[in-house]
Amino acid sequence: YSEATFNQKTETFLRCLENAYRHCGGVPVTTTPDNLKAAVLHPDWYDPELNPKLASFAAHYGTVILPTKPKIARHKGRVERWIDFVKHALKGRSFASLAAANLFLAEWEKNVADTRIHGTTRRHVDQHFLAVEKPALQPLPANIFPSFTEGKRRVHLDGHVEFDKAYYSVPPEYTDRDVWVRGESRLIRIYTLKMEPITVHA
Repeated sequence: YSEATFNQKTETFLRCLENAYRHCGGVPVTTTPDNLKAAVLHPDWYDPELNPKLASFAAHYGTVILPTKPKIARHKGRVERWIDFVKHALKGRSFASLAAANLFLAEWEKNVADTRIHGTTRRHVDQHFLAVEKPALQPLPANIFPSFTEGKRRVHLDGHVEFDKAYYSVPPEYTDRDVWVRGESRLIRIYTLKMEPITVHA
């Protein structure tokens, strides 16, 4: 599965992952992203710090996030080869819109990429997926991952944090400390930086 986007923001990245899971009809036990900022805040060999939104996404879908190890090319070699393959398909082409580009990619995958014999497995790509890989996928959850915005904020000396041009109170022991604020459709949730709940506001 491949998808063209205008940016690599966390929300965009998660929607692409979600689209890939739903396209494949299931969720892998592990998901291995590169160390892009949308996924990993601080790459580390043993204990990478995931973007909290990606961690919530992984919990929703029941997958374990295992980022590639920094500066170890062999951990992402096959993925990089796929990127080259997609770039070759797009080379010299222009599209009137992002939707047109993604429609082309969907058709190309169905009629070209999925019909080839894979260089490593020596098997027909689509047949191998249906026979071996798809049965190993976990079921999709009933609902898609909810959309929200979030970020780190400093609690002001008056005991409030600013988020989306409004102010929300925080218990006094957090004054002048950093907290994590998540804005959902109807609620504002405030956490410690370890994602321990502090308070909730309407």
